[in-house]
Amino acid sequence: MDRSTTHSFRSNMLEDLERATNGLIEGEATMKRAFGRLWQVLSEDPDRQRSGEIVVPKREEEDEEVDPEDEKERRLARAPNLTPPAQKLFLVPYANGGPPVFEPSHFAHPDLQLETLEKSLATLRELQDDGREYVERLEEIREGLGDIQAQRDAVWKMVRTSAVKELQNMATGSAL
Repeated sequence: MDRSTTHSFRSNMLEDLERATNGLIEGEATMKRAFGRLWQVLSEDPDRQRSGEIVVPKREEEDEEVDPEDEKERRLARAPNLTPPAQKLFLVPYANGGPPVFEPSHFAHPDLQLETLEKSLATLRELQDDGREYVERLEEIREGLGDIQAQRDAVWKMVRTSAVKELQNMATGSAL
């Protein structure tokens, strides 16, 4: 048999490619877990993590007149903070909506902070989507490599069978 034929059918290249593809897919699994943990942390309210569950004390009925302004302030104090958890984690608020406590040059304006945070989270979501697509393509490549390897093995079996028959025919022809 021709050495080039033997070399091409006994090459480990397909197995090496399959191992490399599996390694890349496994590497992306780490990224997938990291993104999962990130989204989990961003969905948890940091205020509840620090102080436990928010408990609103029961108010006893008061017989005296209540100032509407005081009542409004009390209701606002009891109202839950509906700010998204990601904003609570990453944005630096100004105290009471006033000027910053720190040097103004150290922190961007809240609107700019919010815009930057939203762009960053959108970029992370896009990266996660790209990672999913990348893994899908790697899985397609791995399946294609498996198909090619099966075809190569079938052809190699046919070549060997044909070579054995040819050798047997040559042996019987020379024996006569």
